[in-house]
Amino acid sequence: MSTVPQTDNKILPIKSNGNLASMLNTKPQTIAAGKDVVLRIAGLLQTSLNVEEIISHFSNEISTLIAHDHVNYINEKLDINFVIGSRANHSRTYELTINESRLGILSITRGKKFTDAETEQLESLICALHYPLRNAILYREAVQAAHKDPLTGVGNRAAMTTTLRRELEKAFRHNRSLAVIMMDIDHFKKINDKYGHSIGDYALQTLVECAEKSVRISDMIFRYGGEEFVIVLPETDEPGMLRLAKRIRRRVEKLETRIQGQTITMTVSMGIATLQESDDEKTFIARADEALYQAKRDGRNCVRIAG
Repeated sequence: MSTVPQTDNKILPIKSNGNLASMLNTKPQTIAAGKDVVLRIAGLLQTSLNVEEIISHFSNEISTLIAHDHVNYINEKLDINFVIGSRANHSRTYELTINESRLGILSITRGKKFTDAETEQLESLICALHYPLRNAILYREAVQAAHKDPLTGVGNRAAMTTTLRRELEKAFRHNRSLAVIMMDIDHFKKINDKYGHSIGDYALQTLVECAEKSVRISDMIFRYGGEEFVIVLPETDEPGMLRLAKRIRRRVEKLETRIQGQTITMTVSMGIATLQESDDEKTFIARADEALYQAKRDGRNCVRIAG
């Protein structure tokens, strides 16, 4: 472990090679008395692969050694901003790194200043956090990758099924509206046949970018399969859903994508549905899918609402 002297409001590095024994031996004169404590905490933290649970356990375990009011862990890559307690005036903030891999930013604050001895002790205790946190991050990344479409970066069909089931439960429990849009690129096979699959892939990516710029933060886009996409819209009624679908359709129609000297244009057909009391995730999607096929039968490049 290597650290540099620290003052409030600065983010300073704590680096390791992932070997807890070597980390503990880096400053034997300052942490020898607490080595058993660090090893015990490390063992406890390794029983979980949940990032937030690990940070919570760490805060709880060190509280009797280093009193604190607030812990904040940030990992921008995984979109984590986990907070415990209320922020205070004096902080110790570290960027955690293991083998050049960034684990995130850890900030610990309280109402009174940290002494030099407390800072040394805190940095020693953070030794226990590196390895379990690294494992939890790798696990979360693997789970996210398994639910993400590698080409477009949006959720895949498995992620859509899980999300839709959760949103259905919330909508029924709280009596809220829920809508879905089923979207398909018109004559996508012709794009692949004329320009090649690499340009077809680029067209899919361009469509997703266009849709992402059109939806709200709370809306979720998934690749259903091939050139078909599903957009899940929490707390959205039929007029709101229809406005969004028409906006996306118009924007896609106006797109002129240039790649390798070629100008590609495309249109989309869309089927939309709002949640009914008799729906489950299968019937909900099926009704939007039927509306999509109606849009195709009606000439494509249009929006149709499920009955």
